[in-house]
Amino acid sequence: MYRTNLGTSADLILYNARAITLDQERPNAELVAIEGNKVLGIGDNDSLELFKGAGTKLIDCEGRAIVPGFNDAHCHPLSFAATLLYVDCSPSAVKNIVELQARIREQAERIPEGKWIRAANYDEFYLAEKRPPNRWEMDEASPQHPVILTHRSGHDCVLNSLALRLAGITRETPDLQGGTIHREPQTGEPNGLISGRNERVEIAIPPLDEEELEQGMRLANQEYLSAGITSLQDTTWTNGLRHWQMFQRLIGGGKLSPRLRMLIGIEALEEFQSVGLSMGSGDSRLRLGGVKLALDESTGCPHPPQEDINYHALRAHKAGFQIAFHVSDVYTLQASLAAIEFTQQQIPKTDHRHRLEHCAVCPPELLGRLGASRAMVICQPSFLYHSGQRYLVEVPSAKLSWLYPIGSFLNGGVKVVASSDSPMVPCNPLVGIYAAVTRKVETGRTLSPRESISPLEALKMYTLWGAYASFEEGVKGSISPGKLADLVVLSNDPTQAAPEEIKDIRVMLTIIDGKVGWER
Repeated sequence: MYRTNLGTSADLILYNARAITLDQERPNAELVAIEGNKVLGIGDNDSLELFKGAGTKLIDCEGRAIVPGFNDAHCHPLSFAATLLYVDCSPSAVKNIVELQARIREQAERIPEGKWIRAANYDEFYLAEKRPPNRWEMDEASPQHPVILTHRSGHDCVLNSLALRLAGITRETPDLQGGTIHREPQTGEPNGLISGRNERVEIAIPPLDEEELEQGMRLANQEYLSAGITSLQDTTWTNGLRHWQMFQRLIGGGKLSPRLRMLIGIEALEEFQSVGLSMGSGDSRLRLGGVKLALDESTGCPHPPQEDINYHALRAHKAGFQIAFHVSDVYTLQASLAAIEFTQQQIPKTDHRHRLEHCAVCPPELLGRLGASRAMVICQPSFLYHSGQRYLVEVPSAKLSWLYPIGSFLNGGVKVVASSDSPMVPCNPLVGIYAAVTRKVETGRTLSPRESISPLEALKMYTLWGAYASFEEGVKGSISPGKLADLVVLSNDPTQAAPEEIKDIRVMLTIIDGKVGWER
């Protein structure tokens, strides 16, 4: 038996379980006792009477596994909530442009003329035509509604003719830096596809109103809980004070159950400082995280100058914030490592925990430098599964081993944290664990199997190291006496199941703050 508060009885006991606690003192247990919102103790089934009181609720887990609540360390909850209200055009929903048109047409029949139709998550690689639809095909689906169809990456969109007109995009409209208006080669007429940033599109589309936002967040909340996710880290580079206040309302109103660590955009740094908020401000439900530095995304310049990255990194570092660098390719990886080295020269910090978001591509020659930086990698193993077939087709074979080299990261002493980047792909952590362990893509092919890791390491990436990434390993990330009672009951033990079975393991029960938040 391993507990706090001797003599105190539990409010809730989960027993007859296989608990993978990730606590070094006692890594396995059969019973977890909870008092209030914290873990009171763990032990064998024989210790049940030692924790039990007159009012204790008992849950027989029937031999199922208990793990710490999953922590999605890189995601976009507001975008995820919004896309759940959009027409689903993901690869699992549509196989060709005709099916895509049919889904948009169905939505057009349900809403008044003139109201925007938002559709999301198309990927031309998985469409039979191997191309995005054009404006005229979108017109066929709905000529009387402005339509925007967003790519699953969030970087491209397709508009129909009415949407283009409302956005003021014509043959004469020039491209903006970092964005492209795709055109018909003979006429120069926009074909509807917009790549990168375009302020005209952003301004033209009305934001979700409060009722829509709450509806979307309720749907997102159920998705998170049913996936066993008890903590989120919002890494949206546009996050500012209004987003902080929005989350305060959503969490306070019971619309969002998982704990949230909100990172802020570098442009909002002074705004937060002006109202006395710094990294760590907040409480156990909503806390302020680090600064997202995404100069490539925010400026539309894929390779921003090193001096600009250094300048903004030092601003955040000096203000006491952890930095989350948006690392989209080898250039931004090198630039981010250089910025970390620069900030450490200026103001050395032994435990900075700066983060490299994505870091999907890392050539072997940069592994040593990455390890020496003491930065963490926040990766998305699920991308291997959902987009791996595309990688196998489009990435040169000599560079396939550079993709998500998680095994090499761990062997080099790098802390690796897992996440979904939802809504880019579904938020199910068990698919990510499966992909990290098997390196298998959705079609069954294997991508760089030498980079596979053990199920226990993959589980830690979604739990303990997620908490470490937000400086919260002292209060969550493992099932330990005194830590927050956030945990998940699974249909099978991912550390003992056959690797092929991991992705099919189901969440049976999600507990947050010592209370059952979701039950299958």
